Amino acid sequence: MITDAFDTGPTRRFRTLCRRYPDDTVYRGADGFRSLWGPVFYRGRANGTARLLVVGQDPAQTEAFTRRILSGQAGRRVQGFVEKLGFTSSYLMVNAFLYGIYNQSMALGHLNDPGVLEYRHRWFAAALAPGRVEAVVTFGNPASQAWQTFLGSPEGAGVSVFHQRALHPTADKPGGPISRRDLLDNWNVALSRLHARVTAPDVVRPLVPYGGDLTPGELPGIPSRDLPAGIPPWMRSTDFWAGPGDPPGAERANLTVEVPSP
Repeated sequence: MITDAFDTGPTRRFRTLCRRYPDDTVYRGADGFRSLWGPVFYRGRANGTARLLVVGQDPAQTEAFTRRILSGQAGRRVQGFVEKLGFTSSYLMVNAFLYGIYNQSMALGHLNDPGVLEYRHRWFAAALAPGRVEAVVTFGNPASQAWQTFLGSPEGAGVSVFHQRALHPTADKPGGPISRRDLLDNWNVALSRLHARVTAPDVVRPLVPYGGDLTPGELPGIPSRDLPAGIPPWMRSTDFWAGPGDPPGAERANLTVEVPSP
């Protein structure tokens, strides 16, 4: 019998946010959003107990199936990052965009559209309301811009929680300007600054920086307690099992899943 822990769902203000959210009149498919697959809200503790707030960009193909953000390749890298800080449970992860993106050049310009911004600010405010969050880490430029916009808004007025920027978890794309070494050097700086600020992690441990490459231990599986009941282990510990669907050009509607060999 499988007895894995699982996420029982959001509570209080977070539950209300998951009941009332922007639809495809805000996140339009014609603007580059994968709105047909619905919103993907968060990962972690949507119950007011989080002490670390993580902000990403948008849910990718994997997240459309797990129904939790940062649960694919980028998510496993982020999981390793937060665990280096001693956070094994008391974190909340949210995205700058509620819906997945199939065309970044079209979608990123809508980062601060009124409907997008207003709802995102409500999530940030809900995360901070209990007064437990010690630090915020944003991964990638849209995430950082989203947080800075919040700080300049009425909802974010007076917020003084420590914020650290970091490169997007998959900024080291093959052929791109950022190498794996660049990414990990950037993350080491971010870790050092966050480690100096965090006083109440789940586990107190010495900070071990990244080396020249990601090790298997730095790519943990997504904890079952972060995902809905019944998500199989291979979805939590394997990368690239979901991708764009056929035919080419149908990314807005079609996704594919390939179950890895046993």
